[in-house]
Amino acid sequence: MLAEYDVLVVGLGATGSQALYQIAKAGQRVLGIDRFTPPHIYGSSHGQSRIIRQAYYESPVYVPLVQEAYGLWHDQERIAGRKLFTQTGGLMLGTPDSILVQGSRLSAETHGLAYEYLDAHAIRTRFPAFQPTPDTVGVFETAAGVLFPEACIETALQLAQAHGAAYRLGETVLSLSPKDNYVEILTVNGTHTARQVIVSAGAWLAQLVPELALPLTVARQVVFWFDHAGGRLQSLQPDHFPIYIWETGDTMFYGFPDQGNGLKVAFHHYGEPADPNNLNRQVTSQEISAIESVIGRHFGIDPIFREASVCMYTNTPDMDFIIDRHPQHNNVIIASPCSGHGFKFASAIGKILVDMIMDRPIDFDLTPFRIDRFTA
Repeated sequence: MLAEYDVLVVGLGATGSQALYQIAKAGQRVLGIDRFTPPHIYGSSHGQSRIIRQAYYESPVYVPLVQEAYGLWHDQERIAGRKLFTQTGGLMLGTPDSILVQGSRLSAETHGLAYEYLDAHAIRTRFPAFQPTPDTVGVFETAAGVLFPEACIETALQLAQAHGAAYRLGETVLSLSPKDNYVEILTVNGTHTARQVIVSAGAWLAQLVPELALPLTVARQVVFWFDHAGGRLQSLQPDHFPIYIWETGDTMFYGFPDQGNGLKVAFHHYGEPADPNNLNRQVTSQEISAIESVIGRHFGIDPIFREASVCMYTNTPDMDFIIDRHPQHNNVIIASPCSGHGFKFASAIGKILVDMIMDRPIDFDLTPFRIDRFTA
């Protein structure tokens, strides 16, 4: 059978939108499908800001990937004439023996990244809004900053369309049926065929490839914005307040400077199990109080709640990504989920996916992201 498209991309969030752009740029006939209209608030790629950083505490294996991503984000900024990134520097905070501090230093030293190791006094002096305890230290890198997720997705889709990509929005994919030389995709509106399919559906991934029984969990995550009771503070602006992640005991939280819409802060991997089709989007007063307490202990501000938003993390057991071909169907590529830390890499993953589609050499070791690690 002659397929309608060379490639079909299911899910047009962070990864899917980038894949659509890169594949269209490579001259392939490509169709993107999303059950919503991206950028939207129903998945994992909204909320006005995402951290990008290089001293990657999770594992040094991610550093070359994020370095590639930086260049690709800058390329898209230049091509589109639109701001997608603000450099603020990044501060990883914890005790000297914390996972966050030790992991950040390991990645930096493994890859020769410049960083500063700050004690509590240096942190308070340099970033006066922070109030670390005497045993707190920080790993500071200057290249870190903020990506604007809605703008990134919107830009990728516009660039993809300019290169000839088609997409169908508000169309839910019901099933995938791989054949010998094409894949049949059934949606609520009909059937499409493509020689290859990329599944980048995030929290809905497990529903689209149930035969793999992937050990994924979906967690509800709440992010919050606060104003300072005394008005906007210079110490909270991007020139004085870097993006940060802070490990305290068994809790990790992260945040962003005030870029005109308040101080954004959230717990990292703290959410309750969730169903993506019935996500609880109501934020309780207890949830607000819990994060207010964190702000009160660690920052020199009097927080006033402004707003909150609910998104999802879709997690693997080891918190690493999935970027691999379907074990039984070579014409289906799975590129999801990202376990709550994937947005920054999306531009580079989009480039990897087009290389996979075109059977070109891959510049990165994808072994940590293989599906068979769950069944080995």
